[in-house]
Formats: sequence, C-alpha cells, structure tokens
Amino acid sequence: MFSGAPQFFVRSEGHHTGAPHPSVAFPWDVDLQIRDLCDHVHIRDEAWGCVTAWRHITLQASQNPDAAKERYEKQGACFVPRCRERPNMLSMQGIERGTIGYQAALEMGVADALQEEVSDETPESISGRRRKILIDKDGLRPLTDSTLIDRLMSVSDTYYKDSNKHRLTVELYSELFTQFLYPPTRVTDSQDPYSLQVQIEALVHVLAVPHVWVDFSLVEWRIRLGQILWGFSPGPDVPDEVTVNYEHTHDPDTQKYWLLLQILLSCELLLRLDAISKNIDDGLEEPKPPELLRFEKEAKTSVKWSLILARQWLENIKIVKMAQEVAIPTKAAPGWLATLTGTYDETTPIERIDVIKFHGRNQTRQLYGLLHFARILRWPNLAAITAKVSSNGITISDNSQTTPAAGTPLSLSTQRSSSYFPSQRPSAHRRLSTQKIKSAIIHPAGWLSNSYLSGLVLPGEGLSHFLISTLLEHDEAAVDKLGDEANLYGGFVYAGRSFWSTACIIGRVLAAGKGASECMGWVSSDVIPEGSGGDRWVDIEADSSLQDDPDKQTGKPRIWCKKEIEAHGNLIGGTDPSSVLPGDFVLPSDESLQQPLAVNLECLHLLPIVDSVRTSIDETPTPLTGNTDSPRIQTYSAMINFVIEVDGEKKDVNLTLIHDARFVTAHPCIPSTKTYLLKSPTTPSRSNSYESSVGSPESPSLSGGHPLHKAFTYTRIPILDVLNMSSSLPFSSLLSPSQSPDPGYSSAHTTSSTIPKVLVVDCTDSTTINFPTRSITSPEIHHEHNHGSDLEILARALCAQRGWNALISRRGRGCVACSVREAGALGFRVVLRLA
Repeated sequence: MFSGAPQFFVRSEGHHTGAPHPSVAFPWDVDLQIRDLCDHVHIRDEAWGCVTAWRHITLQASQNPDAAKERYEKQGACFVPRCRERPNMLSMQGIERGTIGYQAALEMGVADALQEEVSDETPESISGRRRKILIDKDGLRPLTDSTLIDRLMSVSDTYYKDSNKHRLTVELYSELFTQFLYPPTRVTDSQDPYSLQVQIEALVHVLAVPHVWVDFSLVEWRIRLGQILWGFSPGPDVPDEVTVNYEHTHDPDTQKYWLLLQILLSCELLLRLDAISKNIDDGLEEPKPPELLRFEKEAKTSVKWSLILARQWLENIKIVKMAQEVAIPTKAAPGWLATLTGTYDETTPIERIDVIKFHGRNQTRQLYGLLHFARILRWPNLAAITAKVSSNGITISDNSQTTPAAGTPLSLSTQRSSSYFPSQRPSAHRRLSTQKIKSAIIHPAGWLSNSYLSGLVLPGEGLSHFLISTLLEHDEAAVDKLGDEANLYGGFVYAGRSFWSTACIIGRVLAAGKGASECMGWVSSDVIPEGSGGDRWVDIEADSSLQDDPDKQTGKPRIWCKKEIEAHGNLIGGTDPSSVLPGDFVLPSDESLQQPLAVNLECLHLLPIVDSVRTSIDETPTPLTGNTDSPRIQTYSAMINFVIEVDGEKKDVNLTLIHDARFVTAHPCIPSTKTYLLKSPTTPSRSNSYESSVGSPESPSLSGGHPLHKAFTYTRIPILDVLNMSSSLPFSSLLSPSQSPDPGYSSAHTTSSTIPKVLVVDCTDSTTINFPTRSITSPEIHHEHNHGSDLEILARALCAQRGWNALISRRGRGCVACSVREAGALGFRVVLRLA
C-alpha cells in the first residue's frame, strides 16, 4: 500500500561532521527504478561536475566529441574527505525550473557562509603568524620560490602521469622532513616511526594552524581562489618576507606564495592518504579505526577543504615556467568584477612567483561546457561564441589582472544568514559594502574567466558566477549593449530575452513559464520587463521576511529539528504504530476544484526605487577604469500584470513580488496498486471519507496516489478563490474557509497531531483532469520537461506577494498525500498543485 511512497529523514553522519544530512528513502521498495527517483536534475556536462563535492553521475549531454577521452578518472581507491558544500549543489536545481530539492531546502539554514562576527585578526597579526611559522623549527621549513615551484610541478606531473606509483614510506618520510617540514619532536608510532600515518599527522598539524592559511570552508575564498592566482592579491598588506639563502621565500603584499604553499602541503597530504586508501583496498593493510577517528578530529573543516582543493589542482592544473624576460607583469584590464573603490598601484613589485603560468589540462572540456551553458540559455550570440571557440579565441590569460578583493562576488548566504538567497535590500549599516560587492566591472580575460577555463573550481555557488562571467566577457556585443557594470544576483535584458539569477525572485517566478530555460543558477525567459530602459542590468528589491518561516518559529534552522522532521515526514505522522488502523487513512482527491480558466501574462513591470542608482560613493574612478559613461544599475521593485478569463469574463490581476519566496520541487512518488485494501468492510471508521475521496474508479486523476494518515490535515482551495481573498487576511483564515469544505477535498476531521495544517492551492481546472499520468519518471524527462504556463507563473507570483514558501507538486509525478507529508517535513504551509 505504501510502495513507492518516499519517507523523509535527517540523520547525522558521525562526529565532527556538522549539521545532519537530509535524505529521502523508499523503505518498502527494492526496485532500483523507484529507489533512484530524485527531485532534482542531474549534472549534464563534465565541465560542471566541480560544482559539488558529493559523489554523482554525470549525464554527458554536451557536443564535445572528446569528452570521454579528456575526462581523467583516477584508477583504484582514493581518499574522499568527509566534507561537502552546503547546501548540496546537486539539489539546487529542482526538476521544476526555478526550484530546489528537499535536501537543499533544509540545508539553507546551515549554508556555507562567512562568519558574521568581526574577527580580531588584523593583517599585522596574520603576517606575524606566517612569519613565526616559517622561523620556528617545530613545523614548516622556509621554502624558496624556486623550490616551491619545482616541487609543485613534480607533484602534479607524478599524479597525472602515474598516480599509482608506489614509493617506500622511508623515501617519502625523508623527502617530507628534509625539504618541507621539521621532523617530529616525539615518536608517535613506535612500531614504524617512518610510517605514512606519522607523515599525515605532521602535515595535518601544520595545515590546521589557525589564521595562516586560506580557509576554503568560506564561500568567498572558494570564489577568490582564482583572484589570487590570476588577479590582485587580496591581502594582507603587511610585508612578511623571510630570507632563505639570500632568496625571498615570500614577496610582500601577496597571498600567492601562501596559497601555492598551502596547495603543495595539501597535495602531499592527499597523496599519502590516497596511498593508505589503496593499500586498504588491495588488502595490504587493515583499516585502523582509532587512527581514522583521530584524523577526523584533528583534520578541521578547513583542512578537508584544502584536500578538496588539492584534488582539483592535481586533476586540472599544469604549471609551465615562463622565460624570465617575459615574466614582468603588465598593466592590463582588471577583468570581471574589478574593484569599485580605491586606486591601483602602478608600481606593483615584480614577483618571482610569477615566472610560472597556470594552464588548464581540460580546457576543451571547459569550452564545450560553456557552449552547452549558452545553448540551454538560448544565448542570442551563440553562433559568434561557437566560432570563437572553434578558432581558439577563448583562452586563459597570461597576464595578472589587478582586481582587489572589493570586486569579488559575495556569497549569497552571507547577505542573509538565515537563507541562501540574499536580502536584496541590505540594512543601512551594510548597504554600502554589500552593494559594492554585488556590482561588477566587465573586461575580457578576467580572473573569473580564467578560473572557469582552467577547471580550478571548488564546490559551491562559484561555478554559476564563472559561467556567466566567461560568457559575457567573450561576447563583445553583449558588453557594448549592457555596459561594463553588472549585478550577478539580479538580471539583465539583452537581445530580446531576459536573463535572471536564481538568487533573484523574478528568475524563480519566470522560470515557471513556457518559454523559460534554466541552467546552473541562471534562468532565461522570453518575458521582457517594461520600465528597465532597454538592454541593461537591473537589481531587484525583495523582502526576506516570510510568513510561517520554520527557522524563525523555532529560533534555529529547521534541519536541527531531526525528530520533528522525521515525525512530520513519516507515513503515520509519528503516531504509535500499534494504534494505527486502516480507517486512519484516506486517499486525498485530486479532482480540479474550479471551472476552466485562461491566464495570460500581460506585462512584467519594473518600478524604480528612489535614490537607488549607484553613485560615486559606490564607485571611485581608478587609473584603469576612469570615469565611465555606462549606465548605472538601478534597483527596482517588480510587479506582474495578468489577465484571467473565466466564463467569458476578463479580470486584471496585479501581483507585486514583495517577498523572497522559495520554491521546492515535491519529491516524485510511484502510485501503489494496493490502495483497495483501505476499502475493506471491516474498516471501523472513515469509510465515508474514503468513498468521497476516491470517487468513481473511472476517474483517471484518481487512479493513483498514496494514503494519507489522519495526523496530517490540509485544505484545498482553487487559486481563483485565493486571489479573490484580501491579502491582509491572516493565513489561518485560508486554512479555515467560511464555507464548509467538501470532505473529499479537505480534511474534515479534528486531530491531536501537532503537524501544522497545509494549504493546497489547486492550480488546475476541469480541462486538465484527463491529462495522462506516468507511473515512472526518468531523469531525462525531468530535465527536458516541457511544462510551464502563465498560470504557473501566476501561482508563484502569488506566493511572492503573500510571503509563502511553497512546495511545487505536479500531477503525474507525485500524489497529494506525499506532497502534504513533505511539506510537513520541511515546515512549509503551502503546496501548489499543478496540472
């Protein structure tokens, strides 16, 4: 009876792993076609696989003929750190365009972010710590630039050409403790003092020193990784050089040395962990749980992220030395997201570390991934971009670009600590700094383009920035039309289409339209807004406050309420299994509740916010940028005008997108064929409810679905009825309409359950009742689905106006009962039921 019905869980992965992990399972099914159902699309290009640290299967769909040849797969066992991005980027693109999945929805509250509290660390103190770690003889040996470069090249070549090369542990020990680290002052392994474990512990100890290394657990530094390698070093500003054999080990005013040193140590650690993993896999040694526990405890999150960086570096980057005479930095365009304040130093010191180039090993893969991205978004100048790729016109820039840290994209999660989506209207004391970082300056060959083309991309939101940056930086026509200032969290109008970040509420609403497409955090739509002034970038205002926000109700992120989530997502609502009777279940009706209606989106209006245009306070001209005549980015509020026709009568409806609402795809389910068991004459109660819910057996819309336990309550209301009710009415009034609801459509019983009642907004009509349903949904159908209509845009706009997070449930993919249960698990109060 419950076969094919998902259950919703949140389980801890172990000690020192942070917040618990959300998951969906089918406990009563062994059929892989059912157990493999998911609520998000699969990654469809090898170039995009770097977006997540989770294990995944890539469905290669680009037109790269050499994709299989270029993909480098490490043979045998390898070490995978128990550390992943939050939210899970696999779950950030739901089956329904503009939505996310169950896991991402719960992980919003614990998303990777920069800590809000002000750190006591200053550039001087960081510089002092770095100087100390090089001078003290209890850890890291001072390394010259030449030694660092030579070893990085050696490690990369060894890994790429012969990653399974066996070397004696004594040889590795001697190499590590004579060239890079000082030997341990005490014996930690009496049986084998030269063991790999001893070397691993020493490397972890050095990499775990606080406030010395770049912490890639913070989203901003994952994005700024390429800025350090190809752009201006973000700090510190205090010289902290140490001289070794008359050669500088660290040039002043740069982090490149420290980043490369961190990468080298991380690669050394990763290679030793890989060796142990392979030995265990080959049966040469047994796993040692105490050592594993000690590693998990001592290897902080920042160390594990360094290991993720090391893997990406080894698999994607090749170092090439340049001739000394061409190693002088030249003044060049600052690239995408150049600084908006301050001045450039034209007397940048020549850095010995800059005698090397960073080449991508998989640049062809990255270029085909870029074309794939442009193709899905229906980019207007796709032919020109394709020709440029074919003629090798898009390559990694050799020149260092001067792009200070102020021009780095800010993580979505840092702009609003309680959500992954930004508050588009920051509070007054943060407005200036936030608006600076949200803005961008476009120039070709910027460090964001280099980051993408090299393949050196860390898991998280950075890939979406890199893709749109690379596309725009190499489309001269787009830069000419849009100007050189951009907003990566808003949108732009260009060549008869509009393009929106999924961080923007307009993008998430318009994604429901028939002519929309979505790819890697960006939505393309055929809806052109009025009031934007032609082809240009726009910033959109939205309020982050929402009705019945589960995080605000409990004072902590919903994901930490493990028992409540699993009880509210359970088939019996957390009740005692021994007390459950067949009469405790009903089959919710899925009949349409309203007459045929026609909805047409007439116009998307952008209404300018007074005094929102960027001024000279936000951008100071620099020697490289000077005064620009490009249009400033205006902040707007958004309103959508619809015309609804019912029984020949037309009505105008205007909905303002006030709130930053979130939409989640309801998890697919497979209808059970055993629901006839509920119709047993021995059922002691609720038989009438069953009869009124099931209706006639000929009704195709009722032919499938799962039973819903009486612990769950809901009210189904046609979307027209909701629109006719005043927006000022409390939400409880919608859950308890004045007219008595049909017991077949809404819960007519009382319950002692604490699970909140759910509002199911019926977005279908009688003309859609005979739409076919399918028993199994495949990932390909998910990605290529051709759903979408103005009615669905209307439903999402309604949620944005009222401040409702909503679960998007589509007929034929999931039933009403499973959607109501998932809404209970998420703490959502609204389900949009679509045709």
